[in-house]
Amino acid sequence: MATGHSQKCCEELVAAGAIDTLLRLIQTVSRSIPDQEVLKHALSTLRNLARYPHLLQVLIQSRGSVQIIVLELLRNKNEGYFVASELLRKVCSTRTGVEAILKSPALLKRLYGLVVDHKRKGIYEKRNHRAPNLVIKENRERRLKEAAEIVKLITSA
Repeated sequence: MATGHSQKCCEELVAAGAIDTLLRLIQTVSRSIPDQEVLKHALSTLRNLARYPHLLQVLIQSRGSVQIIVLELLRNKNEGYFVASELLRKVCSTRTGVEAILKSPALLKRLYGLVVDHKRKGIYEKRNHRAPNLVIKENRERRLKEAAEIVKLITSA
């Protein structure tokens, strides 16, 4: 909560090595409900740190950070998807962030695959005669929009 309000707090956390600790934590959590809450808070803290350009650069330069964030976006089905998406958009808003993703063609390919998968599911829903739950449909459309925006940021840089 403090990272959402104070730049000084964010700088102190980064100086104490919080980015590496949070990235390790993200990699070690399971898919249990309590761990998913921890994951969401870890991603939110990274997102808050990334609001400041100099701290965003530290995050991007941290070993494996971009890959970890992309993989969380790909595997997360809950609210963490949107937090990871917002964080990845911030990363892709900088030249160094885009370069970090472009260094790994596999990550870019997986992001393209995510967009294609969401589009395919949307087409399937339209063809299916039974109307899907409105919340599920809106959620899927929002996921598609987020993923497409990230790919657009990467390819237009």
